[in-house]
Amino acid sequence: MVVDDHEIVRDGLAMLLQQSFCIDSKKFASDGYEAIKLAEDFAADLILLDVSMPGGLDGLSTIEKLKKILPESKIVIFSMFDDIGYQKKAYDCGADGYLIKQLKKEELIESLDLILANKKVFTNQVLEEESASDSFYQLDLPISKREKEVFVLTVMGYSQKDIADKLNITVKTVENHRQKIGEKLETQKRFEWVGIAKRYNVF
Repeated sequence: MVVDDHEIVRDGLAMLLQQSFCIDSKKFASDGYEAIKLAEDFAADLILLDVSMPGGLDGLSTIEKLKKILPESKIVIFSMFDDIGYQKKAYDCGADGYLIKQLKKEELIESLDLILANKKVFTNQVLEEESASDSFYQLDLPISKREKEVFVLTVMGYSQKDIADKLNITVKTVENHRQKIGEKLETQKRFEWVGIAKRYNVF
């Protein structure tokens, strides 16, 4: 899916990707709202998204909404703004990469190859800052230290009994922690917890 308010960018990018990747189908959107509507019926493997778009919903805000609908999709900001501040915001919103429109064709394709292979593509400054805060004790989440431990073990796939044994607490206490975590994160859905964990670099 290519999301950009300029038709010439959408068409040119689609043509380039068609030449370089095996594409079964493609969709275009001119703003964030249109992209969200398309995502409900189109499970795109890759979404290229501009930062600045009309309609009141910019690319960064669109990322978070698309992630909830398509948690497995690779979402990449494709923008003319080569700005470290935008890159940091895109990373925090859950983007898989930030590419600028001034890239050469070969650089763009190589970057998308890396992203589709589960690599994050941002400037080194963004990646180095994020890796420096990799410990889950430093997570900038609105939950307590014990809740962070329960949260991490939950998204790693441990059962309530396993978590209780590991943390030397009762299963009922684990249940209570999970309930409080869900209230604070405003979702009880495990797949959304995984998305949040990725966004805060838990893994």
